[in-house]
Amino acid sequence: MDKDLYEFLTIDTTSAKGKGVEGAKYLVDYMKDHNIEAELIQHKAINPYIVGEINVGANMTLLVYNHYDVQPVEPLNKWNTDPFKPTEKDGKIYARGVADDKGSLMARLQTIIEMAKEKELKVNVKFLFEGVEEIGSPYMEEFLKDYKDRLKSDFVLWEGSGRGPDGAPEIVLGVKGLLYVEITSNTEKDLHSMYAPITRNPAWELVKFLNSLKEGNKVKLPGFYDNVKWLNDDEIKLMRGDKKGMEEALAQEVPSDFMRKLVEEPTCNIAGIQSGYTGEGSKTVIPSSAFVKIDFRLVPNQDPEVVLDSLKKILPNGFQLKVWGKVKPYRTSIKSRIAKALIESARETYGQDPNVIPNSPGTGPMEYFARILNNNEIADGVGVDNVGSNIHSFNESIIEEDYRIAKKWMRLLLQKLS
Repeated sequence: MDKDLYEFLTIDTTSAKGKGVEGAKYLVDYMKDHNIEAELIQHKAINPYIVGEINVGANMTLLVYNHYDVQPVEPLNKWNTDPFKPTEKDGKIYARGVADDKGSLMARLQTIIEMAKEKELKVNVKFLFEGVEEIGSPYMEEFLKDYKDRLKSDFVLWEGSGRGPDGAPEIVLGVKGLLYVEITSNTEKDLHSMYAPITRNPAWELVKFLNSLKEGNKVKLPGFYDNVKWLNDDEIKLMRGDKKGMEEALAQEVPSDFMRKLVEEPTCNIAGIQSGYTGEGSKTVIPSSAFVKIDFRLVPNQDPEVVLDSLKKILPNGFQLKVWGKVKPYRTSIKSRIAKALIESARETYGQDPNVIPNSPGTGPMEYFARILNNNEIADGVGVDNVGSNIHSFNESIIEEDYRIAKKWMRLLLQKLS
């Protein structure tokens, strides 16, 4: 397979553990060795940003965004191979980051280098690679404000979306927003459980509050759905999903309209909860503390600040609330030029219609790009992953052939945009 990709994959760039600088230096050197103007910028994040450019004197400019950091590999004992030693087996490549996001980054970068060398590149290309996406892109908004002139472009290609559950290429035109909070209830000290009739129990208090937030799949937070931008008919008809494939990937049953629910519905999810004695055997105790971590996934026209204000208004007295993250949702028009170019190039590459998703069920800093760079032509595609790639999990992988196909897709997209 590709030796440059393999070399890149051997570098541990786990941002949650403070790693990534070595990977950033590798990328900058690789770009410079292939005649790309590239710079390592140490801004406020723990890992540097990489900004690069190939200017061919064209009228249009594409900004390519990817991230070079990866998720922690733990639990390591669940891996069948060394996560930082790329391994080929049964037509797949196994390594941490091969699907998210190093494989897509390198497939795009190599294609652009090849086209420039062949003098076939007819659109200017700028690059922005970050090393803290996996810990929430904490300083992306400030970075874009500081470097917006250098990053000015006509289109933005997001980090990379590959094949969906039915094997068709996926194009994603937006992302959900996010509000991530931690809520805690405390008393002075743990107590013997015999005092339960006369004392507070933070665990029960928290359970009661959580029960007030949801009923079935509906979030009960006041005003939560007031500004939701529901999908229109044009968006719905281009979106499809393979129920069986999704169930196999998730190892759970899903409803028949799972794709629409994933894209359209905002959520309130308990990400973690803890209280009291959880060791072996029994301990009769009233815990002095209980806490929960909650993530709200928000859809276009919802604002994390508005949701946060609503949450604060119903928070019981004595509860503490800490905000860990706020990101606004974003969605590009299906009639935009980049959406049309991605759809046409995907159809020609794969010989089938792509699955066009109005926004990802996940979150990213796409709204920052649209607002700060004044660019509403942002979309995701040209990726190497598939629904079984085990992104963020053990035994992360891609299909070898999908790497080569993604390079072909990238070439056709650049031709459509020029």
